Amino acid sequence: MGTLWELALDVLLPRACAHCRRDLSRADGPLCARCARELPPPADPACVRCGGTRGAAPFCASCRKGPFACRLIRAHASHAGAAASLVHAFKFRGNRRAALEAGRRMALSLALRPELRGFDALCPVPAHPSRERERGWNQAEILAREIAAKTGIPLLTILERTRKGAPAWTLGRLERSTELAGAFRARGTAHGRKILIIDDVAATGTTLEACARAARQAGAADAAAYVFARAGSAT
Repeated sequence: MGTLWELALDVLLPRACAHCRRDLSRADGPLCARCARELPPPADPACVRCGGTRGAAPFCASCRKGPFACRLIRAHASHAGAAASLVHAFKFRGNRRAALEAGRRMALSLALRPELRGFDALCPVPAHPSRERERGWNQAEILAREIAAKTGIPLLTILERTRKGAPAWTLGRLERSTELAGAFRARGTAHGRKILIIDDVAATGTTLEACARAARQAGAADAAAYVFARAGSAT
């Protein structure tokens, strides 16, 4: 009965690819097969923290100045093309399947990034409770739970956001730093844990740095970040 009902829904309410808007078959995910193959990868070689190409590896000239609480930032894709459309689908159009697909892809590529091995806990960037109510979920937590399910790395949801703040895309780097100062705190201990912070998009990297700072204040021995997409240079 469930299969017949799903088939009927596909006929009456056909799903569209999140990027090119072509009709999807029941076998397709939120992206059609062609768009799924065309997710733009992050540029390589890249600074292991910001993803930029300035200066010699493993750190660009800017990131060598440090120190940073978030030791490195890695992304599955560049925030462009089909990857940007997938983010938009789960962040602004309520498409939970798109978030699950992004998390699945992050989990598959995690093993291909040696610099992200050895972390013993996944920590999603927390959303303010009012923002989570508006969207119906915290997309970073969906990504983290999907990665945890596929990799066996446990979830550690010890961070909370204490202030809502303005949407990230409306602020510049300096404004973001001011906006996020003290906006995250730990509600538990991360003593000795190696924390991999999970989020959907890194732009300036300010949110990830603020979360890593809170995790280290809670006793984390290491903190890094893994996001689905990188927009620009996350320094």
